[in-house]
Amino acid sequence: MNKELEKWKKRLAAVRGKTLIGLTGPIASGKSLALDCFRKEGALCISADAVAAEVLTSPACYNRILLKFGTRTILTNGFLDKERLAAEIFSAPAKRKWLESLLHPEILKRIHSLTTKSRKKVVVVEAPLLFEAGLAGCFTITICLSAPEKELRRRAMGRGWTRAQYLARAKAQLGAPEKYALADLTLDNGGKPGDLRKRVRALYRFINNAAGEN
Repeated sequence: MNKELEKWKKRLAAVRGKTLIGLTGPIASGKSLALDCFRKEGALCISADAVAAEVLTSPACYNRILLKFGTRTILTNGFLDKERLAAEIFSAPAKRKWLESLLHPEILKRIHSLTTKSRKKVVVVEAPLLFEAGLAGCFTITICLSAPEKELRRRAMGRGWTRAQYLARAKAQLGAPEKYALADLTLDNGGKPGDLRKRVRALYRFINNAAGEN
């Protein structure tokens, strides 16, 4: 058990006076778009991936990562190459788990800090590995974006990924049906961006009104 991770899970779950929304979904389901929609509605929005990018280059984590993977493997022109690091961890599950055990406590620590320092009552945290990391209990409600598998793959290919890259990253997560089953609510994003914006707006207003009544 990662004691540091468990400590920050409990602290985040213990936050009072706010509605914490855990936002997740399969690869290319539109998590970043949904987060932006919530931001425009007035929520405090936090991307776990953005926080992870900051944590990666923090001295404590950065030095340990270099020792684990080697400078030749993950550096390009003296800088951490995230694509090379991704290639390393998605081809070796043990390395991925090691990195996650290092990063996840620090990510939760920063999310907790951002949440408690903000005056906003609704906080949305986009976390691709929300269920995989056992974070569901940290949130008031969990929302999973959904879309047909064919559409998810088409979007991933549109990012320039190869089929092999998409499959490797998808394999590192729970399958889409499992995510949908674990979520408190699924939000359809199989259509146009405008459709998602309307759904997020309606959902946010409902949640915000409910939060105001508590």
